[in-house]
Amino acid sequence: MCDRTLAGWDVSVALSAPHDLRPLQILGVTTLVTHQRFESINDSGATTSIAITPSVFENNDHIRRVVLQALDQPDIEVTFWGPSIPSHLHVQLARRQYRLSGAARAFKAHALAAAAVPGAAINATEDMYSTEPWYDEASRGPDDDRPAALHKSQ
Repeated sequence: MCDRTLAGWDVSVALSAPHDLRPLQILGVTTLVTHQRFESINDSGATTSIAITPSVFENNDHIRRVVLQALDQPDIEVTFWGPSIPSHLHVQLARRQYRLSGAARAFKAHALAAAAVPGAAINATEDMYSTEPWYDEASRGPDDDRPAALHKSQ
């Protein structure tokens, strides 16, 4: 999320329950989306990307329906982060590795501390499954220190 905000994206987050907002604010999130607004996210035409954890997808019928609809729209990027995804989505999503910028790692460390996540590791890369190829580490040059979000093909 941080690299996306640093690249100029307007990053919105949908929360299923009230949470401490400081960790999200540290990452640069400016808009919180209500459950009702997330329901109509595919109808607005403004959404270009949805990122979600597999557990939220599997445990929330409303969000799952919206994400499945987004997967049918080629102009919306859908990304799941984490080590695995629901098996029925392997056909639509490819495993990617994303290298976080130094700034993103620093902001993530502060956000995890604010969220009181004990012993959280901040790795240089994160595993994701996405409909878009821009997360691929192979598309970046060895001296390229820009966030990978700037490499998204148009």
